[in-house]
Amino acid sequence: MRRSLRSPPAPFPVLLVLAALSALLLASCGESLAYRRAREADTIPAYREYLQAHPEGESAGAAYRRVEDIYYELSLKERTPQALDRYLKEYPDGRHAAEARSKRRQLAHEAAVRRDTPEAYKAFLREHPEGALADAARSRLDEILFRRAAALDEPLAYRAYLQELPAGLHAADAHQALERIAFLEAAGTDNLAAYERFLTAYPDSRYAPRARERVAAMGGRED
Repeated sequence: MRRSLRSPPAPFPVLLVLAALSALLLASCGESLAYRRAREADTIPAYREYLQAHPEGESAGAAYRRVEDIYYELSLKERTPQALDRYLKEYPDGRHAAEARSKRRQLAHEAAVRRDTPEAYKAFLREHPEGALADAARSRLDEILFRRAAALDEPLAYRAYLQELPAGLHAADAHQALERIAFLEAAGTDNLAAYERFLTAYPDSRYAPRARERVAAMGGRED
């Protein structure tokens, strides 16, 4: 009696395992191919298509990171605060978030410098009150406001500057200008009441000695 040379059929559980392994292998090959295609395209839509099909895939982490990188790179190319805002809205804690906030601050300062107006610097400082760029913005704002006051050379203008920046870089200059204008007004009228008002307002002014001389010379007269 001749024996059969064929191997006996594999047990049923073994067939199931082989089928599962075959399916896994095919799935892995499919995922690898999909990721390779996404890398070749290297675009956000390509990576999102891969992630939609393989959200837990072996390369999903790398795909998510590359999507963020591309998003950030595109934001940098636009060179606008609004573009970086979009990135930060999408990735507030992203890998590039700290750098994006720094670059956004720099772009906002550059925009303020281009406009070079008090309104532009004030808007920048409301949003970015701290740091070296904020210090530079305050310094320039101070310079502009004082130059405007000096150009007008009127009490109201200097008082407006001091109200805006009571401890400004030119606060002492503004106070001295107010003293000068007040003394000139008193000297213009050249009467006792005017000099006394000046001395009441500015008893320690550098013009005070001259005002007292006039008061003494008038001997209490009022013109």
